[in-house]
Amino acid sequence: MGRIIYTLAMCISLVCCSYLSLQAQDRRITGVVTDQQGVTLPGVSVTVKGTQTKTSTDGKGVFNISVSGEKPTLVFSYVGMQTRELEVGSKPSIQVSMQTTSKDLNEVVVVGYGTVKKGDLTGSVASIKGSELNRTPAASVDQLLQGKIAGVQVTTSGGQPGSGATIRIRGASSLNGSKDPLVVVDGYPWGDAGNLKQINPEDIESVEVLKDASSAAIYGSRGANGVIVITTRKGRVGQNRISVSTLDGVSYQSVKPDVWRDPVEEATYANEAAKTGGAIPTDIPYIGISRPVGTGYVYYPSIAELRGLDPNKPQWPTNTNWVDLVYRNPLTQSYTVTADGGNDKTKYAISGNYYNEQGMVIKNYYDKYTSRLNLDQKLSESVTVGTNAILAVTKNNGSGLGVGRSVIFPVYDENGNYFRTSSTDYGNPIALSNQLLNTTKTLDMLGNIYIGAKFTSWLSFRSNLNYKFGNSVQDQYDPIASTQRAMDNKGSYGSINNGNYNDLLSETYLTANKNFGKNHSLNAVAGFSYQATNNRFSSLTGQNFVNDVLTNENLATAGTMLIGNSLQRFDLMSYYGRVNYAYKNRYLLTLTGRADGSTKFGANNKWAYFPSGAIAWKVNEEEFMKNVSFISELKVRANYGISGNQGISPYQTLDRFGSNKYFTGAGFQTGFGPGLAGANDEQGRTIVEGLGNNSLQWETTEQFGVGLDLGLIDQRFTLTADYYNKNTSDLLRLKTISPSAGYDRQWINDGEINNKGFELGLNANIISNAKLSWNVGGIFTMNRNKVVSMGESNQVLIGTIYESVRQQISTYTVGQPMFAFYGYKSAGIIQTLEEGVAAGLTGADAQPGEIKYMDISGPDGKPDGVIDSYDRTIIGNPNPDFIYSFNTNLKFKGFDLSAQLYGVEGNDVWDFQKMTPSRQLLRWTPDNPSQEIPRANGSRGYRASDFFITDGSFLRIQNVTLGYNFKTGIIKGVKSLRLYLSGNNLYTFTKFNPGYDPELGEMGINGGAYPRPRNISIGLNLGL
Repeated sequence: MGRIIYTLAMCISLVCCSYLSLQAQDRRITGVVTDQQGVTLPGVSVTVKGTQTKTSTDGKGVFNISVSGEKPTLVFSYVGMQTRELEVGSKPSIQVSMQTTSKDLNEVVVVGYGTVKKGDLTGSVASIKGSELNRTPAASVDQLLQGKIAGVQVTTSGGQPGSGATIRIRGASSLNGSKDPLVVVDGYPWGDAGNLKQINPEDIESVEVLKDASSAAIYGSRGANGVIVITTRKGRVGQNRISVSTLDGVSYQSVKPDVWRDPVEEATYANEAAKTGGAIPTDIPYIGISRPVGTGYVYYPSIAELRGLDPNKPQWPTNTNWVDLVYRNPLTQSYTVTADGGNDKTKYAISGNYYNEQGMVIKNYYDKYTSRLNLDQKLSESVTVGTNAILAVTKNNGSGLGVGRSVIFPVYDENGNYFRTSSTDYGNPIALSNQLLNTTKTLDMLGNIYIGAKFTSWLSFRSNLNYKFGNSVQDQYDPIASTQRAMDNKGSYGSINNGNYNDLLSETYLTANKNFGKNHSLNAVAGFSYQATNNRFSSLTGQNFVNDVLTNENLATAGTMLIGNSLQRFDLMSYYGRVNYAYKNRYLLTLTGRADGSTKFGANNKWAYFPSGAIAWKVNEEEFMKNVSFISELKVRANYGISGNQGISPYQTLDRFGSNKYFTGAGFQTGFGPGLAGANDEQGRTIVEGLGNNSLQWETTEQFGVGLDLGLIDQRFTLTADYYNKNTSDLLRLKTISPSAGYDRQWINDGEINNKGFELGLNANIISNAKLSWNVGGIFTMNRNKVVSMGESNQVLIGTIYESVRQQISTYTVGQPMFAFYGYKSAGIIQTLEEGVAAGLTGADAQPGEIKYMDISGPDGKPDGVIDSYDRTIIGNPNPDFIYSFNTNLKFKGFDLSAQLYGVEGNDVWDFQKMTPSRQLLRWTPDNPSQEIPRANGSRGYRASDFFITDGSFLRIQNVTLGYNFKTGIIKGVKSLRLYLSGNNLYTFTKFNPGYDPELGEMGINGGAYPRPRNISIGLNLGL
């Protein structure tokens, strides 16, 4: 009996152990795989490490797999993503997030009229994913590219809401023609880069930059300055999702304006400047008397009164803080809703965005609404049709305001009206912000329809029809006696300016993609395009309004009305082709050609041809490299090509007639005649243009480049290096001609510009595992720009005539970089009268405390003891020696931390704001013999000199973002949830003027830019 019980117990134990063993070997794991933005990924390969067991995710990113063992490990792999291993332990379900790897050689890169694997590129093409763009407030996509791509310089001048950016790819290549790269959105040549406000950054799938002639030549005449290709997100087969993104931020002053804050210091300096300038005692301002100003009198307190030490008068009550009144801590908000998905037949994507940005200056704001629809429909296995539509509506209100007004002036007078020192005082910023109307509204629409057909397994066809419409309306009104412009226009001014932009583009091309045997592969594109542009402009201006009740809404009430309108029409026809050939997947050849015909040029010069070629050698594919396992990529590249530029207004080949209004005493009369009245020259004369040049032809850019792509340890460490030499000839420029011609300027082809430089991009995946990943990267760009020739001219002064120095300060000079500064050299501050006279200065200019200008030349090319125009020379270069950036991304479990530093080194800045109050306090005096800051002198006439030149180098903490990805399932129905905190423009290391930001426009002139804010934002990404 005991043996029976023992045997039965053993059998039960064996059955239980067997059952438990089977359970341990045969349990199921389910899960969801997403990218770093929470988008589910269909088709991800899921393998049990060390076994042959594998599966893949379905259309919703869900997988189900059998595992065994106590600590099974799953391996997840997907094209374009970093392979990930995850120990699942005893968990029945898991959430897996995969990260993109921009260095994956199989990653597909968008190029002109097609795609190519990153490892097969022969040209210099940089790619960045939409997910890598900063999640920071930006009115324009262009701004987000700053510091992201080597060879691309993005400059934003100030922080005014809605402002765009200046983008240069491998330097500026034209004097008067367009210098901006071409932007292509989903295959449509949108136009020049600089203010791409129509695209919501959340909609971007990828951005590719075609930098060299080989990659950009497929766009022919529009690719001379490089090409930026933007691809928007599209629906994916097998998933239907809704995502919501929000971004809310508040901004602060990144630098405090350097203005007078102590009325005693301000008054002391003003009195000293008046005395030094030779003012009679009663003209010294702060002595406690009413002084005549304009048509009235203004009381200026004495310094004793300001200090509260005048026994006969109370202490002066007014100390207005204009900075606090004019500036604010503005709010920014952006909300995006996206729905996309699809099946085997239909794919769709629809999104809407609202963006609002308040300016640092009161009453200044920017509103933007954008929406996008993308639809692709399979009509059969070989035919697909689709459409893409974009709508953008913007409104920009207000402008910058000055804060340099004297602190002794109040905002309002004793009657509650805006305080003015006289009837011609238009400097009260509060009055200007409340009284002036300055609003611009824009509407942009893009519609695209296409049909694609696959004739065979290797031959396909696509035809696109694109239409773009834009409208802008600017409303302005200056009330009666409110501004100098109002007074110049008989007391008040109102206007409505309209612009309508119409662009129709038709493109048809064939693509062949075929392998021949084991060693040969060929990809070829051939196509035709036709583009017609029709732009109309009109302006309605009113002067001398009866009252300000209706502002510019009833221009008929103006005493004088002026009307202007114009029309521009031009066409571009093109034939293009490209061949990519690969032999044994290691020797690569690209040949590209495009023929462009433009109506902008003369009858014999309308057509131009732009060929290019590139070769590449995948050294790592050679047999002798097979055992060098740590080198995953080693590719050398070389390219040469020609591209063109037609970036001028139409009709320059034709003689044009113009009209103008003349006041004859009895009223305005209209006169007609040859020529067009333009701006005023340095002497104030009206410049007359309109003389045609039938020989006008294309500006041509030749570019040669070599490059190296290196990847180590399965692309964990990568390096890309490029050298280029770019030469632009037959420059489209305005030439000054003899007055006897009856005209002042004419468009010609004349001159040559050279850009050469070096680009370096580095990336390292330091750590990459399931719990922790750390990536660092950086870029370095060095460009040298030089004007090689300008025909018969050696020098042309350019830009605005600045009143403070009474001349232009920038120049195109042969042998010098573009935009070089031109003026006098100085050698500190004069310490004695004898020193000033010995320097060649006379009168007040030779007195101690004045700037010591240098005598460097004369009529015979040698110093002659006189400071005059012969002593002007090149005194500075606003082009940087190099630009660089550093970025890092750290991920630990659900947390992610990213940071970017951006720097510019070696650029000069012309600082018209150099004499700030804090520096004026350090002025030269007999007791403070400064060699940097001149004495206080109210009658000084500054010369354009290197006294204003300062170092504009800076290193900025561009962005720091901290985020957290919540686990799936915390909220029912929510597939992904990420919260993040982002700081932008956090701190700038610079020796530049402490009251201003060092990043300025391309010409490097600080005239008092709109303040650039420091922004702190909180964002949310929600996937449903």
